[in-house]
Amino acid sequence: MTTRDILINLSTLALEVPTLYKYYSAIEKGIPIDAVLSEKHFKTYQALKEVPIEHNLQKQNIKIITIEDKLYPEPLRHIFRPPIVLYYMGDLNLLNKPIIAIIGSRNYSLYGKKVTEHLTKELIKNKIVVISGLAYGIDTIAHRTAINNLGKTISVIGSGFFHIYPKGHEKIAKEIAERHLLISEYPPHEAPVRSHFVFRNRLISALSSGVLVVEAKMKSGTMITVDYALNQGKQIYAIPSNLFEENGKGTNELIKEGAKVVTNIYDILEDFS
Repeated sequence: MTTRDILINLSTLALEVPTLYKYYSAIEKGIPIDAVLSEKHFKTYQALKEVPIEHNLQKQNIKIITIEDKLYPEPLRHIFRPPIVLYYMGDLNLLNKPIIAIIGSRNYSLYGKKVTEHLTKELIKNKIVVISGLAYGIDTIAHRTAINNLGKTISVIGSGFFHIYPKGHEKIAKEIAERHLLISEYPPHEAPVRSHFVFRNRLISALSSGVLVVEAKMKSGTMITVDYALNQGKQIYAIPSNLFEENGKGTNELIKEGAKVVTNIYDILEDFS
């Protein structure tokens, strides 16, 4: 088996990330994978050798990239624990275009909705791809606005493709997979786990040129994405919010700490000229 085949089989085991990296480190050192697999994983791994995993997934329009492949997204190679295997559906070439992440609160305000719709429309008019995480709230408003206005969008999800979460977003996930780009670092059969959604945020920020925060509480998944983005050297854009709105405290704090204030689309576009 090639190293690529081994990585795909290991990913299919749905290992915890530290365990997967332990095995990958052994492979890089030239140690046979059979020699380092735990007893728990060995039997399943041996059985997987006989299964044409990639071929079976391709029949369902699911494609695979490993960290060994030339097509592997370059920005991901430089982040903390880059995905060893990526699963995707749709147009991978979207990763080569200018990309902005739009993130924010699940419990958005009418103001947050209007701002997200307006700025998403302006971004796609300027051929900028919108990336987000398919979560309730601002994420899905950004995805839906891009789709409805003939723009392009990318969704990075925290579960496998056979377990879209939230379940109510299966329809929009299908649209994105067919006409845009749907990405996961988890094998298709992997069910949603809370920690996955936190960890996938590093991919959303890494694949973007900057992160636009529409609304966010002080402690939220949105702010975790911002932390990843800052560690990756990304530009943070923030929408000023109502002082009395809990959902606005995070964005206002980001502005105090040096995030770029966005009051119109040109505040973003000037960084893409």
